[in-house]
This record gives sequence, C-alpha cells and structure tokens, in this order.
Amino acid sequence: MKLTVERLPESRVVLEIASDDEEFAKAMERAYRRVGQQVSLQGFRKGKAPRAMIERAYGRQIFLEEAHRLLMDDLYRQALEEAAVRPVGEPEVEITEIEPLAFKVVVPVYPEVEAGAYTDVRVEPIDAAVDEAAVDEEIGRLRKANSPWVDPESEGMEVGPDLVLTPKTRTAREGDQVTIDYEVFEEGDEETVEREEDAQFVLGESGLLERLEREIEHLHVGETAEFTAEFAEDDAVVDPGLRGKTMHYRVALKGLKERDLLPMDDEFARTVGETETLAELRDQVRQAVHQERTGNARAEVLTKAIAAMAEAATIDLPAAMIDEQVGEDVTAMRQRLAQRGLALEAYLRMTDQTEEDLRGELRGEAERKLRQSLLLQELARREEIAVDETELDAAVARMVAGAAGAREPEQAAQFFRSDYVRRSLRNELFDRALQDRLIDIVTEGRGAVINPWEPPAAVEAETEANAPESDAEPAAETAAVAETTPADAEAVETTPAGGA
Repeated sequence: MKLTVERLPESRVVLEIASDDEEFAKAMERAYRRVGQQVSLQGFRKGKAPRAMIERAYGRQIFLEEAHRLLMDDLYRQALEEAAVRPVGEPEVEITEIEPLAFKVVVPVYPEVEAGAYTDVRVEPIDAAVDEAAVDEEIGRLRKANSPWVDPESEGMEVGPDLVLTPKTRTAREGDQVTIDYEVFEEGDEETVEREEDAQFVLGESGLLERLEREIEHLHVGETAEFTAEFAEDDAVVDPGLRGKTMHYRVALKGLKERDLLPMDDEFARTVGETETLAELRDQVRQAVHQERTGNARAEVLTKAIAAMAEAATIDLPAAMIDEQVGEDVTAMRQRLAQRGLALEAYLRMTDQTEEDLRGELRGEAERKLRQSLLLQELARREEIAVDETELDAAVARMVAGAAGAREPEQAAQFFRSDYVRRSLRNELFDRALQDRLIDIVTEGRGAVINPWEPPAAVEAETEANAPESDAEPAAETAAVAETTPADAEAVETTPAGGA
C-alpha cells in the first residue's frame, strides 16, 4: 500500500491510498471466490462455475466491485494505523483508480490540542468571609419561608351588597401571595396562548412579568384588569416565544394573603432548625453560608482559570465532533422537558423555533464544552495527574466502615466495595487532583479561597494537635456515608466533577 497524508482545517485529514499489484490481485481472487459462491450458471452447480464464464456472463465489474469493497476496508484501517489518526466521524470516499485500486478519503479526526502558555494564566483568590449582613439575609429568608399566610387587615369599611357595611380590603403589594386567573392572547388573535385558573404567586418573588405585577398591584380582590404588552426582538428577559410580539393579558385577582412574620426568638429557632436558641441558629446559618460561599468561590476561580486557558489554547474542532455534541445536548434537553411533561416539539412550537434553529443555538455552547473538555484531558496528561490507589482504598474503607449505620449494613458494605463505586470515586479523586493543580497554577500556590470554611471537626482537631501541652487523643476522622444500596446504583451514579 502507498499512503499520502495531508491535514486540512477543522481537524480533517486526507488519506490518499493506493494498493500495489499483489494486494489487488489477492483481493480479486477473494472477490471471485465470494461471488462464485453466490451466482448460478446453467450447467454448473452453485459455486462451481469457472471464473472466466462468470466474467463473460456478468462482466468483470462484478469482481471489481467486490474486490474494491474488501480491499478498501482493509487498506483504510491500515492507513489509519500508519497515519496515527483517530476518526471521529464518517469518511468521505472517492475512488481515483479502478485497477489497481486507488482512492482518497477525507475523514474528521480527533483534534490535536496545543495547550499554549497555560501556566501563565493568573486568577485572584476570592474572599469567602461571611459578615453579619449575610447571616441576617439568610435568617430573613428562613423567616419568610416559615411564616404563615393570613388574610390582610382591612382598610376601613365600604358599602357592600344590600347597602351593608363590609371591611374594605387593600390592594395587592410586593411580598403578598396572590391567587389569580389569567389569560394571554396574541394581539389580533382570539385563540388563547396560555390560560391558568387559581394560580398562586408571590409578588416580587415568583418571577412574574414586571408589567403583570404592576397591574395586579392596582387590584382589589374580585377585580379584573386587561392590558397589552409589546416585547422587543432582543428582550433577553422574557421567554423567546414572546420576543417581537404584542400580547394581550386579562387577569382577575381572586385571593390575597400576607405573611404573618414569626417573631425572631428562641421558639423561631426551634421551629426552623435543630437548635434551641436564636444564637445557635445564627451560628448554624453562618456555617452554612460560609460553606456555600467557599464552594462557590472555588468554582468561580476554576471557571475563570479553565476559560482563560481554553482561550489561550489552539484546538481545531472538526464539525462532526460538534454535531455529535449538539445531538447529545438536544437529547438531554428532550429528556429534561419530558420530566416536566412537555415534548420537545411542543417546546419548539411555544418558542417559535425549528429543531434546526435550536441546534444552531446550542452549537456555540457545545463547542465551548468540547474545547474545555479536550484541554482538560491534555492538561491532565501534561501535569501527570494520577489517582493514588492508597487514597482510593482508604476512601472505600471509610465508606465500608460507615456502612455499619445503614439500614442494611452488609448490603451497603458490599455496594461500597463494588467496581461501580471504585470507578466513581476514582473519577472524583482524579478530577479533584486536576482541579487542585490548576488552582495551584493560576493562584501561584495561594489557593482559590481566602478565609475558606472548614468543617468544625477539622478545626477542633487542628486546635488539639497544635495545643502545646495537650495530651488529648486526636479527634476521630469522620465521613458522611450515604444510605445507598446496590439497587439504587443507577439513580445515584455520579460523573467526574466539572468545576465544583
């Protein structure tokens, strides 16, 4: 075989392949034997007709086509191995010589990754310290979430039916829970686009259209309002199906409630958390907010680092690879919509899109994800990231030890020893090691987070370890063990962390 290799943009490779005379002759002999077993000639049993007579009856082309099929498959595989390329899509084939066979293949291949000066990327660590204002905000959210809804106080009296004085209810305002009926029409069309009855929302918190909220805030219970709203083509705030349209709304206020905010005392602390005092609740909230900020800060530094490194890298993605990722994203979107009881086709009608439009919309994000994924694989190779099997064994051992507290200890322990769990843990440990290394590079060893949250047990253990005259035993290592059984494996399968 003769092979010429040429690289094209978008990670495509041209393979010009030519068989030699001996290879072609052998392929023709194989073709004759195979075709001979399939054709019948008068006077000969099937498979016994001479080659020359088959050729006179059917033409030489019948052997050439079969020889080409056999030879092209073999030579293409050899060419891929010799050129050291990994195809990621279907090849385009053009026969350039009939006898002996020569053909040209254009195939998309796994892209080469030029990581660039990734070690020069710098990202500043983020301060995760928690102030009392953040604690107050979270306590306020808990207070709202746990306070009951009650009828608002009346605003004086009004003359009702039969000239009877009745309490006058106030209009709705931000923070109220409203019960409404509403209908939405496209201007000039009497067919309802959307209709809901007895829908409940909290004004200022449920994400209603700002114009709709303003109209509701002018209503007393029992009143109705109608209005028209125009939406710009580039209005990123509203659903894509509304952009560039004029919609007519009809809304009726049927019910109105306000929060009866709980007093901020120890009883409140016992209601919303496993604490006895308000001071304990504040400390619990402070720990939770600090832990969340630490995780978010680490994720933000990683996101910035990976984005900057990907920007500096050279990765010429083949179109076929992007197409495949877009296809996977569309499938995932279809599944998410199905979980909400909505078909993808219905969603496309609502958003006035075709599936081709959707694929075009998803393409940029698919390309970004692919670039980052390929870069991370290359960086892991360059930085020689590997999982320490001793660390993996220790993690499994901790999980097995914790299984003693599960509902079915033996079954849980067996599950934690399974290949599935080891594989999941190995992925997690590998990702963590790679993330730690990237953070170390971009922060020059300072770490992603300033003032990070640390588990209280770890802090206590460190305090005891550093005490100059303490003879206390080191704090026991603790680990959270999920109550998971082998039957739950599919439901809890994890994928490698992508930047948490």
